[in-house]
This record gives sequence, C-alpha cells and structure tokens, in this order.
Amino acid sequence: MRSVVIEWTEVSSHCVVVNVLAGFDPEVVALGDALALEDGGFLGTVREGIEARFVGCA
Repeated sequence: MRSVVIEWTEVSSHCVVVNVLAGFDPEVVALGDALALEDGGFLGTVREGIEARFVGCA
C-alpha cells in the first residue's frame, strides 16, 4: 500500500448587500477585513489546482 498527498486550493464566492454612509469610499476601506465577520452571502466553493503525488516523491 502507498500513501498519496492530495493538495488543492478552495476559492469561495460570496455576495452581500449592505447599507453604507453617503460618503463611503470602497477604495479606502479594507473590505477583506470588514467582511471577515460577515456570516451571510455564501454562494459556493470551487476547488482548483488539485494535485496528487506519492509520499516521498518530489
């Protein structure tokens, strides 16, 4: 029996609608940090770059 390492990257998609103040400028707000706590709006996940290799092989 042999062991195989399987690696991949998951890319998730989200969409939310929020109310902002009239002077809101998305260019000066760290949206990644601001949305980190948002628990709604999940659309799905895509797995990319799936690679498999035997353990011990480069």
